[in-house]
Amino acid sequence: MAQKNLSKKPRNSQTEAGAAVAAAPGGGMHALRETIESIVIAFVLAFLFRTFEAEAFVIPTGSMSPALQGQHKDVCCSECGYRFRASASTEGEGRSRLLAQLQRQGGSFGSQQRLQSEISGLEVVAGMCPMCRQTMAFRTDLPPGAPSFVNQEGIENHTSYPGDRILVNKYSYLYKDPQRWDVVVFKYPGNAEMNYIKRLVGLPGETVQIYQGDIFTHSNGGEEGFQIQRKPADKVRVMLQPVHDTNYDSANLYNAGWPMRWSSEGWQVERNAGEQTVEQQFKIGATDETTWLRYRHILPDENDWAVVRSFAKTDEFRGQSREEWLLEARPQLIRDFNSYNTARLRREVHHTGWEMPPRNLGMHWVGDLAVECEVTVEKAAGEIILDLVEAGKHFRCYLDLKTGEARLGIDGLENYSPVGTTAVRSAGEYRLTFANVDDQLLLWVDDELIDFGDSTYDVEQLFKKRDDMIPRTSGEDAGDLAPVGVGSRGAALTVHRLQVFRDIYYGAIDWHDSWKFSDYEPAHVTTELADGTRVPKLRSVKELFVEPASWDRFSTRQRRSFEVEEGQLFVMGDNSPASQDCRLWAAINGRDHSKPGGAYLDRRLLIGKAVCVFWPHSWGSIPGLQVLPGFPGFGDMRIVR
Repeated sequence: MAQKNLSKKPRNSQTEAGAAVAAAPGGGMHALRETIESIVIAFVLAFLFRTFEAEAFVIPTGSMSPALQGQHKDVCCSECGYRFRASASTEGEGRSRLLAQLQRQGGSFGSQQRLQSEISGLEVVAGMCPMCRQTMAFRTDLPPGAPSFVNQEGIENHTSYPGDRILVNKYSYLYKDPQRWDVVVFKYPGNAEMNYIKRLVGLPGETVQIYQGDIFTHSNGGEEGFQIQRKPADKVRVMLQPVHDTNYDSANLYNAGWPMRWSSEGWQVERNAGEQTVEQQFKIGATDETTWLRYRHILPDENDWAVVRSFAKTDEFRGQSREEWLLEARPQLIRDFNSYNTARLRREVHHTGWEMPPRNLGMHWVGDLAVECEVTVEKAAGEIILDLVEAGKHFRCYLDLKTGEARLGIDGLENYSPVGTTAVRSAGEYRLTFANVDDQLLLWVDDELIDFGDSTYDVEQLFKKRDDMIPRTSGEDAGDLAPVGVGSRGAALTVHRLQVFRDIYYGAIDWHDSWKFSDYEPAHVTTELADGTRVPKLRSVKELFVEPASWDRFSTRQRRSFEVEEGQLFVMGDNSPASQDCRLWAAINGRDHSKPGGAYLDRRLLIGKAVCVFWPHSWGSIPGLQVLPGFPGFGDMRIVR
């Protein structure tokens, strides 16, 4: 069985952004690696054939990022050391085609120069780290005039890696129906020669509605209204996307005086700046009062990084005082940012400059969050409290360290108190993960899901109507500007690591408004709400996420509904802002034949279910040798969920 790419760009066809097939760089170590891989893949598939019919595919694009990667740059941030990926799909088939054209073209010197310029323009020269938010260069030969916020020290030319190699069970759906949230491979309705991979969210005979980033459905012809579709707990874990990790706070930011994102009330905080990151731990002794660690989403922008780089060299703040510089260091709402979408092409920075377009930084507020912490419990006494805020409401888990009992609670819902039993009832080290996703609270202790029975809640009881779920803050309660907390009451604890995650946000758009980058009324116009409230236009997108006075704009978030008939399915990509999926498919018309037949996937076009990522590229396999031909990155092998 041959290894296939998931998509091939058709002639005169509209494909998703960066839908070019990933082509492995030719020559040298990559050529040897591809040869070895082909041999190994043949043996793997021969073995798997005895169990089930399987086929190997290569992910070409990043529409399923971060769960699955298309062609990409795989780097460690030069500032904080965090490993992240940025799209490099432009360095795939399109670049290879231009290179082949250049090699066989004997035209004029001018035409060859134009081709060389096009090829060079497709190179990915930079991306943004999701942790410290620095713009990191991926090439040594940067376009001239790179600004001071771009780190140009110790730059190397980073490899463009092919997309994830996955195995697909082609016979999975011969014996059972597809399930919601499956990752499926199918023939693209607009071109039968092209294979796509998406997540299944809508089933036959129902209407799918996208609102506030979540999925709702009701049965066609049924009398019940739309009900939220909750992801199973194992799906929630793998679909969470990173927001912050205290193991990757930049030492340069800290040394310049930039505020750390976790603040404390009564905790003893120890911070030691190393060469690259800040080592941190948080301690609290037993006290009758409840004391809190609170997360604030304080992000540096390009100007802040320019100041930091200036300070690191001269101890000066570019002609201003530290106090003046820090005036703009304000907490903001958590957005649907994905570092995969921050790739900067050579041609882009040449024509439009280095600043990241606002849409690449996220355009939607995300209220569904999770927190993870590594905790050392000194003795079995007291209580740990995990707190998540959404739309001004506090969603909490109270963990009794003496009995191991965990109790859930929500502001405004007195009758909501599910109880579960955990193993946290003695001194020791534990990893706690608490999530508020899809109107349900979930807790894991050392990766084991705790059984609360029914831990879902009714938004209508909590907010009266779902439309009222907009971010809130006040002088008494920072609310969504401090959306994550870890508290202690009567417990002696040490917290070694804190992480914040967000859920996927599905944008509510369709082919009519595919040009839009958000599902609320545009920020550059004055908007009037149904009650007559006027929402003024904004000076910048950032203002929407920083200024509470502008948050009424989130009341204008639109709904999009799609009817799925019998024999049809509805699929979307996890990387919602960069996914050409059912939302954007329209009926074929006389002017545009590149569109599929409508906003659905015909059940007959299914190829199978994605099973696993089976041969990821090597990553630090041998000390001092980052890439070893033919050797897999075992840590990146995984089941696709």
